[in-house]
Amino acid sequence: MCIIQKFCQAIGERDSYTIEHSKKVACLMASFAEYAKLPGEEVTIAYLVGIVHDIGKVNVPDHILNKPGRLTAEEFAVIKQHPQIGAELISEVAGLETVAEIVRHHHERYDGKGYGQGLSGSKIPFFSRMLAVCDTFDAMTSARCYRRKPLSVRKALTEIAKCAGTQFDPAISKRFIEFIGSQQEQGAVARAGV
Repeated sequence: MCIIQKFCQAIGERDSYTIEHSKKVACLMASFAEYAKLPGEEVTIAYLVGIVHDIGKVNVPDHILNKPGRLTAEEFAVIKQHPQIGAELISEVAGLETVAEIVRHHHERYDGKGYGQGLSGSKIPFFSRMLAVCDTFDAMTSARCYRRKPLSVRKALTEIAKCAGTQFDPAISKRFIEFIGSQQEQGAVARAGV
């Protein structure tokens, strides 16, 4: 796991938001996997893909990565390369080929309109579909350089429900909403006010 720590350190040195986001997504992924009663080795995979999913951003220039305003089409084209770059970096590590493929497809959309290879539905790896929901939920409920006020958990879940079947896998979306509801009941979701 030393190589994973080095990946995280590399991105953390350039962008404190991305490393904190990755840690939160990793915890969300692992907790969601446990909630869904996935086997222990799959919970581990869920955590790993959460922690390294944005590692490809090490190749994104700082002026784009930390831009406070809207990205230009050219800048967004650079950002869209990070899943592929991340997958290439991770695939260099023996034993992480599955993690690399999940990372490669985490910005695909259920309706096929995402970026990567334009995969849709069940052609997108399961953990990539799961990661898309967890990644987006954390991004919406966190302060970002271009949006200081995060969405409330309720508004973020409403957005996930609205995008189920287009951006997100509908079954995973439904289960995620149930999962966050159970976490709120237990007081485990410490995010923006509901």
